Amino acid sequence: MIGHAFMGRAHSNAYRQAGHFFDLPFEVVPQVVVGRDPKRAEAARQKFGFVESSADLEAVLARDDIDLIDIATPNDTHTELAIAALNAGKHVMCEKPIALDLKSAKAMSRVAHSAQKKHGARVGVWHNYRRSPATTLAQKIIARGDLGKIRQVRAVYLQDWLSSKDAPWSWRNQASICGSGAHGDLNAHLIDMTRFLTGLEFDEVCGMQETFIKRRVDSNGKRRAVDVDDAFCFLARLSNGALGTFEATRTAPGRKNHNQIEVHGETGSLRWNLERMNELDVFLSDEPGDTQGFRTVLCNDDCHPYAPNWWPDGHHLGYEHTFVHTLVDFLTALSKKKRFRPDFEDGVAVQAVLEASMKSAGTGRSTKVAR
Repeated sequence: MIGHAFMGRAHSNAYRQAGHFFDLPFEVVPQVVVGRDPKRAEAARQKFGFVESSADLEAVLARDDIDLIDIATPNDTHTELAIAALNAGKHVMCEKPIALDLKSAKAMSRVAHSAQKKHGARVGVWHNYRRSPATTLAQKIIARGDLGKIRQVRAVYLQDWLSSKDAPWSWRNQASICGSGAHGDLNAHLIDMTRFLTGLEFDEVCGMQETFIKRRVDSNGKRRAVDVDDAFCFLARLSNGALGTFEATRTAPGRKNHNQIEVHGETGSLRWNLERMNELDVFLSDEPGDTQGFRTVLCNDDCHPYAPNWWPDGHHLGYEHTFVHTLVDFLTALSKKKRFRPDFEDGVAVQAVLEASMKSAGTGRSTKVAR
């Protein structure tokens, strides 16, 4: 695992827990945690339960006992690290968004295809919200036609950790490291979730962005420029003609992690919110008129995805479980030599929407999404 901050904690927990609750096709051994600072990497090794730590990625990639490289680093490093790992014949799991720009994302996807043919290497992206029981059920409901033709998607991802002007500057405020602000950080999840739930692509977008706090103080007391968005909104037309509205901000006081998506079809609607992640709100038009209405389905019973592997019916799961499910599905795909989704092709699709929206925000005109 390369990197050991927030995402490193989430990923390493998945490596430790997956085999305790699921029958895995492989034994998972968290072997090496890699970081630029040897002392911090060693501290992470001890905390996260890895066997070794290292600051020498080249040496780690050359080892025969390393099969999977997990990239949990800032966005500007993803492309170089993924390509190096793939060229070394390793499987790769990568955090999102997979690259800083569409050109880099496409390069990663090309190398992934080549590495699969040459080495059998496979790739995945940690879009973990696909794998809560409720969102997986929502995808199943839409795929079997319960909502009819999809007409509209409404999605918001609202956080408040940058609301205050006194919130410190970090790498997430610098475009050369992260690519964009709330857009790539949060809208990327909404874009992926829309594609996952509906099976539709994005055809055209129209974006608008704003940076409310132009300068922040970093951990050394230095005032630094903020050159990414604090909030980014865009409209979209999907491939079947459906409309979509997307809002992302990290400056919404009181909103901690409000990731909500609502899908409207001809004959029904559904709604999911990460802050109540075990629940799925469903409305179906064919129910009797005198009892029609949204009903809340608690998605923790044995009949729901992933739930039978955990606790008795009605016992809630949490954020960390979505990473476990992602890892389990990736390992299952490896054992069956099947495609895992989302992969780098899906990462390219998300990056294309991000980039088209940013272009639209700069020009003030609707922009076609590259294919």
